[in-house]
Amino acid sequence: MKRRQFNQAGLALVASALAGPFALQTAIAQNKSKPLIERWLDGETKANYGTAVTYTGAPISLKYSSFLAPSSVLALLLIRAFKRLEADTNGKIVVRPFWGNTLANAQRGAFEAIAGGVADFGQAYFLFDLAGSELFQGLQLPFLFEDSLQSSWTAMELYPKYLRKEYESKGVYLIRIDTTRPLQLFTINQPIQTLDDLKGKRVWSPGSLSAQSVRALGGVPSALQTTEVYTAFQSGVVDVVPTHDAGAELFRFAELAKYRTVVNLWVQNTETGINKQVFDRLPADLKKIFYHWAQLWNQVEVHMYYEQEALAAITSMQKRNIRSLTLPPQEREKWIAATQPVVDQFIAEKQAKGLPAREFVADMKALAAKYKGRTGDDITQQLLARPIPGLIAF
Repeated sequence: MKRRQFNQAGLALVASALAGPFALQTAIAQNKSKPLIERWLDGETKANYGTAVTYTGAPISLKYSSFLAPSSVLALLLIRAFKRLEADTNGKIVVRPFWGNTLANAQRGAFEAIAGGVADFGQAYFLFDLAGSELFQGLQLPFLFEDSLQSSWTAMELYPKYLRKEYESKGVYLIRIDTTRPLQLFTINQPIQTLDDLKGKRVWSPGSLSAQSVRALGGVPSALQTTEVYTAFQSGVVDVVPTHDAGAELFRFAELAKYRTVVNLWVQNTETGINKQVFDRLPADLKKIFYHWAQLWNQVEVHMYYEQEALAAITSMQKRNIRSLTLPPQEREKWIAATQPVVDQFIAEKQAKGLPAREFVADMKALAAKYKGRTGDDITQQLLARPIPGLIAF
């Protein structure tokens, strides 16, 4: 059965009433309208690609590599996006997805697989391969964002100015970057209600900045690949799993957790890379459409997965009797203060290397403010008209 759809106003209502099941159900019942990005996905509204399909050669098949399970909610959304690309190119670009790391490991060695032509494009997260990452890590600084609409489009807008050189040093082009919603804390044995509760706890922490933040909060960081975390959580190798709500369902952490603490820590950035030669060889008309389509695909994931699936996940967690707690404002301020040295150290270290970290962080905060309160439909309308320029120089 197709999941119920929610608009951004509904998300705001739910976010303000996480502890109230009746308020949650009321918000869900009142917000069923189909979002603009899904109308594009279903071909009911069109993007202004700025070109017609003029290529008359044989269809171009692209191999896509992912670690996702093919039956997952997110994979099913991606399949719909690939079908939209095929339709919008009149059948001239056809994506052949390989799920569950069956083509290449999309977590370990993803950049090498795409750069080497094993995959044409696919998941390639800097988070799991930090060599060459400097400013890119700053997307994971704590307590910057409130939702994935803010953080994803902040990352996209700042990428050409600050991040493109770093990502392309891995031998691939970036076609899209999004982020999760800010992470909450999931536990099995004990709820996390204060900083003292986190002391000495082993906390999943992919990426160096998240590890620094965990240490600053008194926890013990544990670096694991996403596909390793369920077993580690189940067996007690890790005590605390920070994840976004949709991810708690996608990766089945909610099957194990008994407690969820709303903290809104940091976001996890996720990128899609494409083989440089594959992109460069695309005919000019298909290249332009593919570039624009990739950003609309990004919005599919941001709006329909990270935002809307969060609501379905919260409902599911309530049915599982997972207890949700929210840090009181005064307690949360302690967490923010405890992690401020992580932000200061990041800026100081990168500035010492001659990198504009202070400006980068200031721009992230400014764009977070710009996107605060913007709905998914607002951003989709902007993207249907034109994509963000400069992700790839062509």
